[in-house]
Amino acid sequence: MYDILQIDEKIIRNNLINLKQVVFEVTEKCNLNCRYCGLSDQLYLRSNERKNRDLPFNKVKLLIDYLLSLWKDNKISDTNFQLVVSFYGGEPLINIPLIRKIIDYIEKSDIEGKKIQYSMTTNAILLEKHIDFLVEKKFNLLISLDGDERAQSYRVDQSGNNSFNKVTHNVKSVMHKNIEYFNQSVNFISVLHNRNDVEPILHFFKTNFSKVPKIILLNASGISEDKKEEFRGMFQNMSQSLMKSQNCEEIEKEYFFSMPKGYRLSKYLYGASGNIFYYYNQLYMHKLEENKISTGTCTPFSKKLFVTADGKILPCERINYDLEVGYINDDYVELDYKKVADLHNSFLSKCSQQCIHCATNHFCPQCVYQIDDIKSKFPNCSYFKTPEMYDKEKENYYDYLRQHPQYYEKILNEINFVI
Repeated sequence: MYDILQIDEKIIRNNLINLKQVVFEVTEKCNLNCRYCGLSDQLYLRSNERKNRDLPFNKVKLLIDYLLSLWKDNKISDTNFQLVVSFYGGEPLINIPLIRKIIDYIEKSDIEGKKIQYSMTTNAILLEKHIDFLVEKKFNLLISLDGDERAQSYRVDQSGNNSFNKVTHNVKSVMHKNIEYFNQSVNFISVLHNRNDVEPILHFFKTNFSKVPKIILLNASGISEDKKEEFRGMFQNMSQSLMKSQNCEEIEKEYFFSMPKGYRLSKYLYGASGNIFYYYNQLYMHKLEENKISTGTCTPFSKKLFVTADGKILPCERINYDLEVGYINDDYVELDYKKVADLHNSFLSKCSQQCIHCATNHFCPQCVYQIDDIKSKFPNCSYFKTPEMYDKEKENYYDYLRQHPQYYEKILNEINFVI
Protein backbone atom coordinates (compact mmCIF):
# COMPACT_ATOMS: atom_id res chain seq x y z
CA MET A 1 0.00 0.00 0.00
CA TYR A 2 1.37 3.40 -0.98
CA ASP A 3 1.00 6.65 0.92
CA ILE A 4 2.18 10.22 0.39
CA LEU A 5 5.57 11.29 1.73
CA GLN A 6 4.80 13.94 4.37
CA ILE A 7 7.21 16.52 5.76
CA ASP A 8 7.32 18.57 8.96
CA GLU A 9 8.73 21.89 10.15
CA LYS A 10 12.07 20.26 11.05
CA ILE A 11 12.68 19.48 7.39
CA ILE A 12 11.87 23.06 6.38
CA ARG A 13 14.27 24.41 9.00
CA ASN A 14 16.98 21.97 7.98
CA ASN A 15 16.58 22.96 4.32
CA LEU A 16 17.11 26.61 5.25
CA ILE A 17 20.16 25.76 7.33
CA ASN A 18 21.61 23.98 4.29
CA LEU A 19 20.24 26.41 1.70
CA LYS A 20 22.05 26.12 -1.64
CA GLN A 21 20.67 29.16 -3.47
CA VAL A 22 18.80 32.37 -2.74
CA VAL A 23 17.23 34.24 -5.67
CA PHE A 24 16.27 37.92 -5.48
CA GLU A 25 13.82 39.40 -7.97
CA VAL A 26 15.50 42.80 -7.84
CA THR A 27 12.97 44.47 -10.15
CA GLU A 28 9.76 43.83 -12.05
CA LYS A 29 10.87 46.29 -14.75
CA CYS A 30 12.06 45.04 -18.12
CA ASN A 31 13.50 46.72 -21.20
CA LEU A 32 11.99 44.04 -23.44
CA ASN A 33 8.39 43.08 -24.10
CA CYS A 34 8.67 39.43 -25.13
CA ARG A 35 5.47 38.02 -26.54
CA TYR A 36 5.71 34.73 -24.65
CA CYS A 37 6.98 36.10 -21.34
CA GLY A 38 5.57 34.05 -18.48
CA LEU A 39 5.58 37.10 -16.20
CA SER A 40 3.38 39.19 -18.51
CA ASP A 41 -0.32 38.94 -19.20
CA GLN A 42 0.10 38.71 -22.98
CA LEU A 43 -0.53 34.95 -22.96
CA TYR A 44 -0.82 34.05 -19.29
CA LEU A 45 -3.21 34.57 -16.42
CA ARG A 46 -1.29 36.51 -13.78
CA SER A 47 -2.50 36.41 -10.19
CA ASN A 48 0.37 38.71 -9.18
CA GLU A 49 0.04 42.03 -11.03
CA ARG A 50 3.33 43.48 -12.31
CA LYS A 51 3.68 47.07 -11.13
CA ASN A 52 7.28 47.88 -12.12
CA ARG A 53 8.33 47.57 -8.49
CA ASP A 54 11.91 47.35 -7.25
CA LEU A 55 12.82 45.09 -4.34
CA PRO A 56 13.60 47.35 -1.34
CA PHE A 57 17.11 46.86 0.05
CA ASN A 58 15.72 46.80 3.59
CA LYS A 59 13.83 43.59 2.78
CA VAL A 60 16.96 41.99 1.34
CA LYS A 61 18.89 42.96 4.47
CA LEU A 62 16.20 41.51 6.73
CA LEU A 63 16.32 38.17 4.90
CA ILE A 64 20.13 38.00 4.85
CA ASP A 65 20.26 38.77 8.57
CA TYR A 66 17.56 36.16 9.22
CA LEU A 67 19.53 33.49 7.35
CA LEU A 68 22.84 34.56 8.93
CA SER A 69 21.37 34.11 12.39
CA LEU A 70 20.05 30.65 11.47
CA TRP A 71 23.39 29.59 9.96
CA LYS A 72 25.47 30.87 12.88
CA ASP A 73 23.31 29.02 15.40
CA ASN A 74 23.69 25.79 13.43
CA LYS A 75 27.19 26.09 12.04
CA ILE A 76 29.23 22.94 11.50
CA SER A 77 32.92 23.64 12.01
CA ASP A 78 35.39 23.39 9.12
CA THR A 79 32.72 23.47 6.42
CA ASN A 80 32.64 25.59 3.28
CA PHE A 81 29.37 24.89 1.45
CA GLN A 82 28.58 26.78 -1.73
CA LEU A 83 25.77 29.31 -1.62
CA VAL A 84 24.64 30.78 -4.93
CA VAL A 85 23.18 34.28 -4.73
CA SER A 86 21.16 34.90 -7.89
CA PHE A 87 19.52 37.98 -9.39
CA TYR A 88 16.30 37.82 -11.35
CA GLY A 89 13.72 40.12 -12.95
CA GLY A 90 12.22 41.65 -14.98
CA GLU A 91 15.66 42.46 -16.26
CA PRO A 92 17.98 42.48 -13.23
CA LEU A 93 20.62 44.77 -14.77
CA ILE A 94 18.05 47.59 -14.79
CA ASN A 95 18.51 47.66 -11.00
CA ILE A 96 22.29 47.30 -10.89
CA PRO A 97 22.53 49.76 -7.92
CA LEU A 98 20.58 47.29 -5.75
CA ILE A 99 22.67 44.36 -6.96
CA ARG A 100 25.86 46.22 -6.01
CA LYS A 101 24.38 47.11 -2.62
CA ILE A 102 23.36 43.49 -1.92
CA ILE A 103 26.78 42.14 -2.85
CA ASP A 104 28.52 44.79 -0.75
CA TYR A 105 26.36 43.88 2.26
CA ILE A 106 26.98 40.16 1.79
CA GLU A 107 30.73 40.62 1.50
CA LYS A 108 30.85 42.77 4.62
CA SER A 109 28.79 40.25 6.59
CA ASP A 110 30.37 37.47 8.55
CA ILE A 111 29.16 34.46 6.54
CA GLU A 112 31.22 31.57 7.87
CA GLY A 113 31.09 28.15 6.28
CA LYS A 114 29.66 29.47 2.98
CA LYS A 115 31.46 29.97 -0.30
CA ILE A 116 29.49 32.63 -2.19
CA GLN A 117 28.93 32.45 -5.95
CA TYR A 118 26.88 35.02 -7.91
CA SER A 119 24.65 34.30 -10.89
CA MET A 120 22.15 36.10 -13.09
CA THR A 121 19.69 35.48 -15.89
CA THR A 122 19.78 38.44 -18.28
CA ASN A 123 18.53 39.50 -21.69
CA ALA A 124 21.95 41.16 -22.29
CA ILE A 125 20.55 44.56 -23.38
CA LEU A 126 22.68 46.26 -20.67
CA LEU A 127 25.43 43.67 -20.62
CA GLU A 128 28.20 45.71 -22.26
CA LYS A 129 27.57 48.62 -19.87
CA HIS A 130 28.00 46.54 -16.71
CA ILE A 131 30.31 43.72 -17.79
CA ASP A 132 33.37 44.96 -15.85
CA PHE A 133 31.51 44.60 -12.55
CA LEU A 134 30.11 41.18 -13.51
CA VAL A 135 33.58 39.94 -14.44
CA GLU A 136 35.05 41.36 -11.23
CA LYS A 137 32.50 39.47 -9.13
CA LYS A 138 32.84 36.31 -11.27
CA PHE A 139 29.15 36.12 -12.12
CA ASN A 140 27.81 33.06 -13.87
CA LEU A 141 25.58 34.49 -16.60
CA LEU A 142 22.67 32.83 -18.36
CA ILE A 143 21.77 34.89 -21.42
CA SER A 144 18.36 34.61 -23.06
CA LEU A 145 18.78 34.40 -26.84
CA ASP A 146 16.58 32.32 -29.11
CA GLY A 147 18.96 32.03 -32.09
CA ASP A 148 19.19 34.08 -35.27
CA GLU A 149 17.26 37.26 -36.07
CA ARG A 150 13.99 35.53 -36.97
CA ALA A 151 14.27 33.25 -33.93
CA GLN A 152 14.67 36.33 -31.72
CA SER A 153 11.67 38.14 -33.23
CA TYR A 154 9.35 37.43 -30.28
CA ARG A 155 11.89 39.16 -28.01
CA VAL A 156 11.23 42.79 -28.84
CA ASP A 157 11.84 46.08 -27.03
CA GLN A 158 9.11 48.37 -25.73
CA SER A 159 8.79 49.90 -29.23
CA GLY A 160 8.39 46.50 -30.89
CA ASN A 161 11.91 46.35 -32.36
CA ASN A 162 13.72 43.02 -32.57
CA SER A 163 16.41 42.84 -29.87
CA PHE A 164 18.71 40.58 -31.91
CA ASN A 165 21.28 43.15 -33.08
CA LYS A 166 21.66 44.77 -29.66
CA VAL A 167 21.97 41.47 -27.82
CA THR A 168 24.44 39.85 -30.21
CA HIS A 169 26.54 43.04 -30.33
CA ASN A 170 26.82 43.06 -26.54
CA VAL A 171 27.54 39.36 -26.27
CA LYS A 172 30.24 39.45 -28.95
CA SER A 173 31.80 42.47 -27.27
CA VAL A 174 32.07 40.51 -24.02
CA MET A 175 33.41 37.47 -25.86
CA HIS A 176 36.16 39.44 -27.62
CA LYS A 177 37.24 41.48 -24.58
CA ASN A 178 36.94 38.75 -21.92
CA ILE A 179 37.36 35.44 -23.74
CA GLU A 180 38.43 33.45 -20.67
CA TYR A 181 35.48 34.74 -18.64
CA PHE A 182 33.11 34.15 -21.57
CA ASN A 183 34.25 30.54 -21.98
CA GLN A 184 34.00 29.72 -18.29
CA SER A 185 31.04 31.75 -17.05
CA VAL A 186 28.64 32.62 -19.87
CA ASN A 187 25.90 30.28 -21.08
CA PHE A 188 22.71 30.64 -23.09
CA ILE A 189 19.08 29.65 -22.83
CA SER A 190 16.81 29.50 -25.90
CA VAL A 191 13.05 29.19 -26.03
CA LEU A 192 11.78 26.86 -28.74
CA HIS A 193 8.79 28.19 -30.69
CA ASN A 194 7.35 28.33 -34.20
CA ARG A 195 10.01 30.75 -35.50
CA ASN A 196 13.04 28.61 -34.74
CA ASP A 197 14.06 24.94 -34.64
CA VAL A 198 16.51 22.76 -32.74
CA GLU A 199 19.04 22.26 -35.55
CA PRO A 200 19.41 25.94 -36.54
CA ILE A 201 19.54 26.97 -32.87
CA LEU A 202 22.42 24.56 -32.23
CA HIS A 203 24.16 25.64 -35.43
CA PHE A 204 23.80 29.34 -34.58
CA PHE A 205 25.40 29.03 -31.14
CA LYS A 206 28.12 26.66 -32.27
CA THR A 207 29.08 28.94 -35.18
CA ASN A 208 28.92 32.26 -33.36
CA PHE A 209 29.86 31.45 -29.77
CA SER A 210 31.16 27.84 -29.63
CA LYS A 211 28.47 27.13 -27.05
CA VAL A 212 25.59 24.69 -26.65
CA PRO A 213 22.47 26.47 -25.36
CA LYS A 214 19.89 25.03 -23.03
CA ILE A 215 16.74 24.72 -25.14
CA ILE A 216 13.45 25.01 -23.25
CA LEU A 217 9.80 24.89 -24.27
CA LEU A 218 7.18 27.58 -23.94
CA ASN A 219 5.50 27.37 -20.54
CA ALA A 220 2.20 25.54 -21.05
CA SER A 221 0.80 26.34 -17.58
CA GLY A 222 -1.62 29.16 -16.85
CA ILE A 223 -2.54 30.11 -20.43
CA SER A 224 -5.44 32.58 -20.68
CA GLU A 225 -8.49 30.92 -22.18
CA ASP A 226 -8.73 33.48 -24.99
CA LYS A 227 -5.02 33.07 -25.84
CA LYS A 228 -4.86 29.29 -26.08
CA GLU A 229 -5.24 29.25 -29.87
CA GLU A 230 -2.40 31.75 -30.23
CA PHE A 231 -0.28 29.72 -27.84
CA ARG A 232 -0.86 26.53 -29.84
CA GLY A 233 0.31 28.36 -32.95
CA MET A 234 3.55 29.43 -31.23
CA PHE A 235 4.28 26.15 -29.45
CA GLN A 236 6.31 23.24 -30.75
CA ASN A 237 8.06 20.51 -28.83
CA MET A 238 11.58 19.20 -29.33
CA SER A 239 10.52 16.03 -31.12
CA GLN A 240 8.41 17.97 -33.63
CA SER A 241 11.31 20.28 -34.32
CA LEU A 242 13.87 17.49 -34.68
CA MET A 243 11.72 15.71 -37.25
CA LYS A 244 12.23 18.69 -39.56
CA SER A 245 15.98 18.13 -39.49
CA GLN A 246 17.82 16.16 -42.14
CA ASN A 247 20.42 15.25 -39.50
CA CYS A 248 18.10 14.07 -36.74
CA GLU A 249 20.12 10.93 -35.86
CA GLU A 250 23.41 12.84 -35.78
CA ILE A 251 21.96 15.58 -33.58
CA GLU A 252 20.47 13.07 -31.14
CA LYS A 253 23.80 11.29 -30.96
CA GLU A 254 25.92 14.42 -30.44
CA TYR A 255 23.57 16.07 -27.94
CA PHE A 256 22.16 12.85 -26.51
CA PHE A 257 21.23 13.95 -22.98
CA SER A 258 19.72 17.24 -24.18
CA MET A 259 17.47 15.64 -26.77
CA PRO A 260 14.02 14.20 -25.96
CA LYS A 261 14.77 10.51 -26.46
CA GLY A 262 18.03 10.54 -24.53
CA TYR A 263 16.67 12.65 -21.71
CA ARG A 264 13.48 10.60 -21.30
CA LEU A 265 15.35 7.31 -21.49
CA SER A 266 17.82 8.50 -18.85
CA LYS A 267 15.00 9.61 -16.55
CA TYR A 268 13.22 6.29 -17.10
CA LEU A 269 16.28 4.18 -16.26
CA TYR A 270 16.96 6.37 -13.24
CA GLY A 271 13.45 5.98 -11.90
CA ALA A 272 12.64 2.43 -12.92
CA SER A 273 15.87 0.71 -11.91
CA GLY A 274 15.67 1.56 -8.21
CA ASN A 275 19.45 1.20 -8.08
CA ILE A 276 20.70 4.71 -8.69
CA PHE A 277 21.57 6.92 -5.73
CA TYR A 278 23.05 10.42 -5.54
CA TYR A 279 23.66 10.69 -1.81
CA TYR A 280 24.83 8.11 0.75
CA ASN A 281 21.74 8.91 2.83
CA GLN A 282 19.56 7.63 -0.01
CA LEU A 283 21.05 4.18 0.55
CA TYR A 284 20.19 4.49 4.20
CA MET A 285 16.63 5.68 3.68
CA HIS A 286 15.74 3.61 0.61
CA LYS A 287 13.88 0.83 2.45
CA LEU A 288 12.03 3.28 4.67
CA GLU A 289 10.73 5.19 1.67
CA GLU A 290 10.08 2.41 -0.82
CA ASN A 291 6.31 2.53 -0.23
CA LYS A 292 6.15 6.33 -0.24
CA ILE A 293 5.00 8.50 -3.12
CA SER A 294 7.04 11.70 -3.20
CA THR A 295 6.01 13.05 -6.65
CA GLY A 296 8.50 15.21 -8.53
CA THR A 297 8.10 18.02 -6.01
CA CYS A 298 11.11 19.39 -4.14
CA THR A 299 10.57 20.01 -0.46
CA PRO A 300 10.46 23.80 0.10
CA PHE A 301 13.94 25.38 0.18
CA SER A 302 15.75 22.12 -0.49
CA LYS A 303 17.14 23.70 -3.67
CA LYS A 304 16.52 27.43 -3.37
CA LEU A 305 14.58 30.28 -1.81
CA PHE A 306 13.04 32.94 -4.05
CA VAL A 307 12.10 36.49 -3.03
CA THR A 308 9.76 38.53 -5.26
CA ALA A 309 10.09 42.27 -5.76
CA ASP A 310 7.19 42.84 -3.35
CA GLY A 311 8.75 40.67 -0.63
CA LYS A 312 6.96 37.36 -1.07
CA ILE A 313 8.94 34.23 -0.21
CA LEU A 314 8.50 31.21 -2.49
CA PRO A 315 10.29 27.86 -2.83
CA CYS A 316 11.08 28.60 -6.48
CA GLU A 317 10.75 31.26 -9.20
CA ARG A 318 9.06 28.77 -11.53
CA ILE A 319 5.79 28.58 -9.61
CA ASN A 320 2.86 30.97 -9.50
CA TYR A 321 3.50 33.94 -7.24
CA ASP A 322 0.22 33.46 -5.38
CA LEU A 323 1.67 30.31 -3.81
CA GLU A 324 3.91 32.27 -1.46
CA VAL A 325 4.91 30.56 1.78
CA GLY A 326 6.20 33.62 3.62
CA TYR A 327 6.67 37.35 3.43
CA ILE A 328 9.33 39.94 4.27
CA ASN A 329 7.59 42.76 6.09
CA ASP A 330 9.08 46.18 6.71
CA ASP A 331 10.70 45.10 9.96
CA TYR A 332 10.66 41.29 10.16
CA VAL A 333 10.66 38.05 8.16
CA GLU A 334 7.38 36.18 8.36
CA LEU A 335 8.14 32.50 7.80
CA ASP A 336 6.26 29.87 9.77
CA TYR A 337 7.95 26.50 9.14
CA LYS A 338 4.89 24.51 10.20
CA LYS A 339 2.63 26.45 7.82
CA VAL A 340 5.10 25.90 4.98
CA ALA A 341 5.15 22.15 5.67
CA ASP A 342 1.36 21.98 6.08
CA LEU A 343 0.78 23.75 2.75
CA HIS A 344 3.20 21.38 1.02
CA ASN A 345 1.53 18.34 2.57
CA SER A 346 -1.93 19.60 1.65
CA PHE A 347 -0.94 19.93 -2.02
CA LEU A 348 0.46 16.40 -2.02
CA SER A 349 -2.62 15.06 -0.28
CA LYS A 350 -4.92 16.65 -2.85
CA CYS A 351 -3.12 14.68 -5.55
CA SER A 352 -2.85 11.48 -3.52
CA GLN A 353 -5.74 9.50 -5.02
CA GLN A 354 -4.51 10.15 -8.53
CA CYS A 355 -0.90 9.47 -7.51
CA ILE A 356 -1.71 6.18 -5.80
CA HIS A 357 -3.27 4.83 -9.00
CA CYS A 358 -0.56 6.20 -11.30
CA ALA A 359 1.79 3.59 -12.75
CA THR A 360 4.79 5.92 -12.54
CA ASN A 361 4.24 7.21 -9.02
CA HIS A 362 7.69 6.03 -7.88
CA PHE A 363 9.50 8.34 -10.32
CA CYS A 364 7.03 11.12 -11.06
CA PRO A 365 8.39 14.31 -12.73
CA GLN A 366 5.47 16.56 -11.78
CA CYS A 367 5.91 19.42 -9.32
CA VAL A 368 2.54 19.81 -7.61
CA TYR A 369 3.10 23.57 -7.27
CA GLN A 370 3.01 23.76 -11.09
CA ILE A 371 -0.37 22.04 -11.47
CA ASP A 372 -2.71 24.76 -12.75
CA ASP A 373 -5.62 23.87 -10.48
CA ILE A 374 -3.63 22.85 -7.40
CA LYS A 375 -5.77 25.11 -5.21
CA SER A 376 -8.95 23.30 -6.25
CA LYS A 377 -10.35 20.38 -4.27
CA PHE A 378 -9.39 17.78 -6.89
CA PRO A 379 -6.44 19.00 -9.00
CA ASN A 380 -5.62 17.12 -12.18
CA CYS A 381 -2.08 15.93 -12.96
CA SER A 382 -1.30 15.80 -16.68
CA TYR A 383 1.45 13.21 -16.07
CA PHE A 384 -0.95 10.54 -14.82
CA LYS A 385 -0.40 7.16 -16.49
CA THR A 386 -2.46 3.99 -16.41
CA PRO A 387 -0.62 0.63 -16.35
CA GLU A 388 -1.47 0.21 -20.04
CA MET A 389 0.01 3.60 -20.90
CA TYR A 390 3.13 2.81 -18.90
CA ASP A 391 3.57 -0.62 -20.51
CA LYS A 392 3.45 0.98 -23.94
CA GLU A 393 5.96 3.60 -22.86
CA LYS A 394 8.30 0.94 -21.47
CA GLU A 395 8.19 -1.03 -24.70
CA ASN A 396 9.15 2.10 -26.61
CA TYR A 397 12.16 2.56 -24.34
CA TYR A 398 13.23 -1.07 -24.72
CA ASP A 399 12.78 -0.93 -28.47
CA TYR A 400 14.97 2.18 -28.61
CA LEU A 401 17.66 0.42 -26.53
CA ARG A 402 17.55 -2.63 -28.81
CA GLN A 403 18.26 -0.33 -31.74
CA HIS A 404 20.92 1.67 -29.85
CA PRO A 405 22.47 -0.66 -27.24
CA GLN A 406 25.48 1.66 -26.85
CA TYR A 407 23.27 4.23 -25.11
CA TYR A 408 22.66 1.96 -22.13
CA GLU A 409 26.35 2.06 -21.18
CA LYS A 410 26.50 5.79 -21.91
CA ILE A 411 23.63 6.47 -19.52
CA LEU A 412 25.08 4.26 -16.78
CA ASN A 413 28.44 6.02 -17.02
CA GLU A 414 27.16 9.57 -17.37
CA ILE A 415 23.78 9.66 -15.61
CA ASN A 416 25.10 11.95 -12.87
CA PHE A 417 25.11 14.73 -15.44
CA VAL A 418 21.50 14.16 -16.42
CA ILE A 419 19.20 14.22 -13.41
